[in-house]
Amino acid sequence: MTSTSRARPGRPVDPDIEPRVIKATLEVYGVVGWDGFTIDAVARQSRVGKAAIYRRWASKQDLIAAAILSLKAPEPVEVTGHLRDDLTGIAHRVARRYLGPHGLAHMRAMVEAKVYPEVLGEALEHIRRGAIASGRRTVLAAIEGGELPPGTSPSLVMDGLAGTIMHHVLMVPNSKLAELADDPSKFIEQAVDFVLAGVGWSGPEPV
Repeated sequence: MTSTSRARPGRPVDPDIEPRVIKATLEVYGVVGWDGFTIDAVARQSRVGKAAIYRRWASKQDLIAAAILSLKAPEPVEVTGHLRDDLTGIAHRVARRYLGPHGLAHMRAMVEAKVYPEVLGEALEHIRRGAIASGRRTVLAAIEGGELPPGTSPSLVMDGLAGTIMHHVLMVPNSKLAELADDPSKFIEQAVDFVLAGVGWSGPEPV
């Protein structure tokens, strides 16, 4: 062997491992919840070895926290100052969250964070803070623009909207969920109008 010979390189790192594991984590967790959640199940679902998973996440607590954090919206909600349009945009985002491939995992985590706050609480808090900030900006802009009465509670407006959407998703028969996910526009329009009627929306001021 000459001095210029080199050892064979090791196996290249698979860049798809982390997204595959995160996806599998959300799928497994959405079905079995925290009590039934195991790294073994994630390894089988993702077809990634346990050793590779543990090299990236030290425990199943770290893994589920990373997976829940991945559900956070990548960009903040744009506030245009037109309340109905802004709430419609937020409602579509909420519907995508609950009707998307990991909607069950998200809803389950919201419940189980009350039971296992040390596992899920911090990750969900990051998501919650972003949603609260976006909702607050939207409602305060509407108050400033005269579309909502002074003193309107941002949290009640957003709870009414998100709660209506979540309840509807939970109550719709499984046989009709795919249809709702394909086009939730009609329902979202009804939900937004319902919330606006409840908070005394006056519509935009005349130009």
